[in-house]
Amino acid sequence: MLGRRNLRIKVMQELYSWEMDHDIPLHKLEGHLSGQVVKSGSLYLTNLLYLVEICNHSMVDKAKRLAKYIQTEDDTNARTTIAANAVILKLQEDEQFLAGVKKEGIRNYISTDIVRDIYNDLASKQKYKDYSALDKPTLEQDKEIIAFIIKKLLDTNKDLEHHLEEIFINYDDDNGLLLHVLGKYIDAFDLAKENNFFPGQKDGEEELKFAQLLLARTIQQNEELIAMIEPKLKNWDMDRVAMLDLILMKMAVCELKYFPNIPVKVSINEYIDISKFYSTPKSKDFVNGVLDKVKNEMLDKGEIKKFGRGLME
Repeated sequence: MLGRRNLRIKVMQELYSWEMDHDIPLHKLEGHLSGQVVKSGSLYLTNLLYLVEICNHSMVDKAKRLAKYIQTEDDTNARTTIAANAVILKLQEDEQFLAGVKKEGIRNYISTDIVRDIYNDLASKQKYKDYSALDKPTLEQDKEIIAFIIKKLLDTNKDLEHHLEEIFINYDDDNGLLLHVLGKYIDAFDLAKENNFFPGQKDGEEELKFAQLLLARTIQQNEELIAMIEPKLKNWDMDRVAMLDLILMKMAVCELKYFPNIPVKVSINEYIDISKFYSTPKSKDFVNGVLDKVKNEMLDKGEIKKFGRGLME
């Protein structure tokens, strides 16, 4: 669900903790890493539940309007089309979603005030008014309005952002990606499918194994990885290299040598990109230059062994 870039970032964070204190046992780092991945799953469930609650608030809003002693034309014409949205109905029947919400206590993270405010914002949009006026929306129209809510409301509402930041320490790293993934799932939504919202669950278990192996191998082969990197630090002493730069380079070299199913180019590009956001302004070029030299030497020595077409490129 998270994708390998975010998993690499989580491994980087665990390695940073280990660099600060080498006495932290590996099993504790692995346990913390697993916990962070679980929290990302909880954040995903929270976004799904907010989506359901916002759509269902149309019924609450209509009931309040009809309960008024003096009703306006808008009150009497209030529609609840969004509550019958095919995507939302399917989500509310999804056993994995319902079980996850119950197990993780996700309802505790829902603010009724934020739900109401986001719904009111939605109701003011012309796109929503046009959708609500439809007698029987098509599946494509149902998917389109849900995608609109995700992109224009869940991803931009500051109150929701601040609320979730207080609950999930991983919010800044994960939420944008999780909403992007959710948007992809909505695009591919099919009423005939049973697993629209968690299609990568089995893959997720494999991805966690990848992250745990990357963490373990980088620590276990620490001296070897440093020995491969240090000679390429022209005019630089090891103690002058930014810690995050060194961590990212060790992870990249670890992937080059010990992960035969990951293309060379993917590993290098991923760590260069991560360095842009998490290290110094000059890290991108520095990391790129060092990794290129290490890669070339490894190729000359036959130390990079990849299996499958395109993996060496």
